[in-house]
Amino acid sequence: MIIKQMRSRLTAVATITALLSIGTAQAHESHDHADTNATVSPDNRQAIEQYGLPLTLMNTIYEGQITAAEMKSLGSLGVGVSNHLNGELTAVDGVIYSIAADGTATVAPDDLQAPYMSMIHFDPSRTVTISNINSFRELEQAVLANITSANTLHVFKAKGLFSFTRLASAHGVEDEDVDFFEYLDSRQMYNLEHTEGTIVGIYTPAYLGTISIPGLHFHFQNADNTVGGHMEDIRFDHLDFEVQEVDRINVALPNVQKFRDIDMKMIQPPSGAGAGGSKSP
Repeated sequence: MIIKQMRSRLTAVATITALLSIGTAQAHESHDHADTNATVSPDNRQAIEQYGLPLTLMNTIYEGQITAAEMKSLGSLGVGVSNHLNGELTAVDGVIYSIAADGTATVAPDDLQAPYMSMIHFDPSRTVTISNINSFRELEQAVLANITSANTLHVFKAKGLFSFTRLASAHGVEDEDVDFFEYLDSRQMYNLEHTEGTIVGIYTPAYLGTISIPGLHFHFQNADNTVGGHMEDIRFDHLDFEVQEVDRINVALPNVQKFRDIDMKMIQPPSGAGAGGSKSP
């Protein structure tokens, strides 16, 4: 449900509502008395509010019209990228941060615009403890082992001490038609060690991969919100992840001329470490 002031500037709003039968198990809980025919409602029927698609990025649509002010109206937590891929965007506790190519994070001005952004009013229902993680792949495996269904969307937030993080940021494009995967190969990477901070992000099952970035799409902010980026690799001893399960996503298509005119191609989006990952095999 996109706010009123956006309606005149959006091509369409498509509500994708997955009314799925979700397993009743919670992490670390007994299954002995579960009714296997019961349908469990995801957390408070919240929806992810999304502008743009991975598929539009794959088709070199690097400009959109949603503003940081509008993003804040749609949720308190989110991940995305700004126009012309000129910086990652991370929403934490209702504040939108823009991350420069060198990893410097600043509060985004209200008029900053984006071609891709996912927002949600974060309202977690449970906490999952994950320990002894030595890579992003291990984190993916641990998350999948602890979520209630691999077929629904999940939103995460965790604060703590990170032994190591490898981050990427968006440096902007000079050629608005540059291939997205060629652009990814040129992104700047940087490492942080023994850093207090917060990670936020979304898990999307692979079958929704052209609608929302598949796998884990996580962003990081350090404790004083001066450094951030797109999560590429990670190590930590122990973190408590707040988790919100979601069964619906509202998608607004970018109302820009290039999107209206382009012959859209079906291109498999990156997997693994989200939009900073590599091509799917």
